[in-house]
Amino acid sequence: MGKIRLFCSESLEENKFLSIYEENFHYLVNVMRCDVGSEVLLFNETNGEFKTQVKEINKKNLVLEIIRKIKYQNIANNFNIVFCPPKSHKLDILIQKCTELGVNSFIPVISDHTENRKLNISRLNKIIKESVEQSNQIKIPNIYQPISFDSFIKQNTQDQKSHIFFADIQSEINFLNLKIDYQNSNSIFIGPEGDFSVKELETLRSCKNFFSFSLGNRILRSETAAIASLVLFNNLTS
Repeated sequence: MGKIRLFCSESLEENKFLSIYEENFHYLVNVMRCDVGSEVLLFNETNGEFKTQVKEINKKNLVLEIIRKIKYQNIANNFNIVFCPPKSHKLDILIQKCTELGVNSFIPVISDHTENRKLNISRLNKIIKESVEQSNQIKIPNIYQPISFDSFIKQNTQDQKSHIFFADIQSEINFLNLKIDYQNSNSIFIGPEGDFSVKELETLRSCKNFFSFSLGNRILRSETAAIASLVLFNNLTS
């Protein structure tokens, strides 16, 4: 059996016993086939990660004993992903893969050409949690309710500590030439499948704390652009 990791919102500390119910109970017993004595890793951002052991399995719950805290290197997530939601399957890929790569938060923006304007935030949070569990991270990224393009621009032009890097097929700026100040709130803004409208691009280019960059000459799907951008930006040094 491979390593089992679960996010736990309850306070974690050594020698504590926890009862696991419902969805996580089903996952441990019916999917992962845990028995008494099986090891499970529990984590949250507040307390860190702990090794636990199954002590008891009942019809509707199991009991875990927290054995010890595990030393864990928590890698900083430096970027938010601002995106115009694509349709369902593509959206799932964007959320899953960006979470695995390490993202601070997701900010959906409704632009002129946005395809998907109604999001099931609860379902997306489930994808985020499962991706964090799988990718050996601790922090669960936030995903916010969708905001209009104009509202997003207004909020972020008022905060000069907010730096927005937006993908622009017409930009001649290589991402390697961007200067990232990690004291700021840094976001990567990916447009919709049909790109930003002419008016939206004019607005983005006119904002002092918005910076365009190029991903090359290829036309990328929005989920591909988000994943590629996050990989590239994560490898930039300050």
